[in-house]
Amino acid sequence: MDSRGAGVRALIGWSFKPLIGADGVGIDHVFASGAADSVRAMSYRPLDGIRVIDFTRLLAGPYATMTLAELGADVIKVEQPEIGDETRHWGPPFVHGASAYFHAINRGKRSIALDLTDPEDRDTADRLIGTADVLVESFRPGVADRLGIGADRMRERYPKLVYASISGFSQNGPLAAEPGTAVTVEAESGLMHVTGYEGGDPVRSGVAMVDIATGMSMINGVLAALIERGRTGQGRRLEFSLFATAISSLGTVIAATSAGGPPSKPWGSSHPSIVPYRSFRASDGHAVLGATNDAMFARLVAALGLDEALGGERWARNQQRVAGREALEDIMAARVADFTLDEITELLRAARVLVSRVRSPEDAARGPQATALGLVFDDDGVAVARSALGTNGTPQLGRAPALGEHGAQLRAELGGGVG
Repeated sequence: MDSRGAGVRALIGWSFKPLIGADGVGIDHVFASGAADSVRAMSYRPLDGIRVIDFTRLLAGPYATMTLAELGADVIKVEQPEIGDETRHWGPPFVHGASAYFHAINRGKRSIALDLTDPEDRDTADRLIGTADVLVESFRPGVADRLGIGADRMRERYPKLVYASISGFSQNGPLAAEPGTAVTVEAESGLMHVTGYEGGDPVRSGVAMVDIATGMSMINGVLAALIERGRTGQGRRLEFSLFATAISSLGTVIAATSAGGPPSKPWGSSHPSIVPYRSFRASDGHAVLGATNDAMFARLVAALGLDEALGGERWARNQQRVAGREALEDIMAARVADFTLDEITELLRAARVLVSRVRSPEDAARGPQATALGLVFDDDGVAVARSALGTNGTPQLGRAPALGEHGAQLRAELGGGVG
């Protein structure tokens, strides 16, 4: 054990567990580019030796536990026999025996299939939990208790355990028992109300960011609880919900309307309090551009040659521009349409004005910025996006496991043979 590892272990207060072998989440990983080689040399794995038992499914929990694996944790994914996490079946496309969706958020884990209604499998689950530092579950309220792995029982048996729950609408309140996925939570929380264009049908976010943000909140809570355990010797019960994340994310909207602002509504790509700040059509695609302060707006006007139309005192202050939004944006839209995307981005970047072309995810993943950061790598023909931690030296994770792939290995580690 090196001195750095010893210091981390002393800080978060856990007993050493052997690192797993090359067929699990071990430290050796294949890197696909020169940029990744330099990342590997940094080898940032602060959670080496921490074990996480993962009873989650769908997106928020699996994304969070995958990120913990990227930080070095040994993540054991417990799945229902024969079926597994239902996202295994969310396709096409399918690669390596499961959906591309599943592979994107379950890399670097070990899988064991356990039927928690079966006494023997429940005993195996209980013994696994006894070796763990963290348990994460996303059952509907009350289900974990019925299966014998509820927070009260587990925390009584294993006081050092950090027990984290993820749900759609939390464990309490009138919606607690309702199925909570990104689309239902976006609807109930008001996120869907402010997404899209006024007069159109409500639309969900293009990516389930409320799931991702909930997962990141869970990571923060777990890491804080591990640090606290280093001081107190005790774990903690934690709860996270998509609904709480969504309401929190709407904080600026809620504050503005409560302070006398207009009722909330969808703004498309625009901003309710900044003008200009939206997408405009160029001759060969769309660009977003904006001015977050008055000096930047003056530079924008000069760069586009709109001094006569927009250079007067009428438009000098953001508050005035917000009041005259429609007229100003019409003038800008007509001018931006005269440029290609290359022309408008080069022109406005030279003027130190916010501007970017609107890219597809495929284009961005292949683009120079993602390449320079080593954020996307190839796994046998599948493009895999790393977590945002990837720029800090965390290693790339191995392929997502097959259902029950590590069951024999884990039973052997528990001393229960390979049955």
